[in-house]
Amino acid sequence: MNQRKILIKPILIKYINKMKNENIIKLEIDNKTKHLEKYLRSQWSWKTYVFIFSLISVLTLIIIDLEINFIKLFSDSSKYLVDILSRMLPPDFSNFQNLIYSMIETIEIAFLGTFIAITLSIPIGLLSARNLAPNYGVFLVARTVTIFFRAIPEFIIAMVLVIAIGFGAIPGVLALGIHTMGFLAKFYAEDIEHINKGPIDALKSSGATKSQIISFGVIPQILPDFVANNLYILDRNVRMATMLGIVGAGGIGYELQSSFRMFEYERVSAIIILIFITIFAIDYLSSFIRSKIN
Repeated sequence: MNQRKILIKPILIKYINKMKNENIIKLEIDNKTKHLEKYLRSQWSWKTYVFIFSLISVLTLIIIDLEINFIKLFSDSSKYLVDILSRMLPPDFSNFQNLIYSMIETIEIAFLGTFIAITLSIPIGLLSARNLAPNYGVFLVARTVTIFFRAIPEFIIAMVLVIAIGFGAIPGVLALGIHTMGFLAKFYAEDIEHINKGPIDALKSSGATKSQIISFGVIPQILPDFVANNLYILDRNVRMATMLGIVGAGGIGYELQSSFRMFEYERVSAIIILIFITIFAIDYLSSFIRSKIN
């Protein structure tokens, strides 16, 4: 009996100590939670309430100015929306082969447009970074170029090119390449401006040339963001290439516009499903590549 007590006693002591430690940890967590709640409450000052009130007021004025009547919108438009949605079922995949060809053309337009954007944005991005630009004048010109091309929507560029060149894939490719070049150059410049200066200073002190500094001091640091930004732009360009087809820039968007004009809503739903599957696959592939790089 005494032997059993001797064996049980250490187990009981160990269990009691474990419970004490758990209670101490729980008490520390509760204290931290209370401090956090107290801190968050302190942040809700009168400025926060003024900001929320101002935001609601601005949104209300915008709705009034735009003459948006939500009651009429949902009461009158809902029946037409239900009617159109009912006509979309079941999807018509009878011309599936042509839709696949158009979708492939859209992906090709997006891919080529992204390639042009990357090619043009690399030198502009380097020159529009404050820490790499040769002087302020070059920096200002390069930054102005990026702002200018970001300010012009793809639709306007595509419409101008369709009028100048004609219908087809070329206006879509050029419109995507020109517009997204401004975005990519901005992304590159911001990434370069936030890199660690240590490797660059070390290369400068060792007498490295400008190209060597970029190759060994800049590119290795921005490479993950570089790939991620390019994949994001490619993903975006696939969606935009679909929309550009509506103005005659080729691809699945042209098929979508034609189906709407002919009131072929069942074919419209088939095109929408195909676009969704394509975007989903590209998004999954992009996420997979980013996970491998990071």
